Amino acid sequence: MSSTMNINTIIQEIELLDYHNKINVMSKIVSMLKRAKAKPTSVNITRLKGLGKDVWQDVEIESYISKEREAWD
Repeated sequence: MSSTMNINTIIQEIELLDYHNKINVMSKIVSMLKRAKAKPTSVNITRLKGLGKDVWQDVEIESYISKEREAWD
């Protein structure tokens, strides 16, 4: 049985509950989610190579750096 079928079955069962029991289920799910620890996602920095290179394609880097340094003074 796929997870989608399981979820649909659970939803169908919840729909049969009265209002207060639906709120109780929702409260328990929220509590469960609060207790769950989000796993930090790691980023492979090498995947960033070349990102944004099209922005600098027509820029003369040395003159750009010189203008920026002049603006500091």
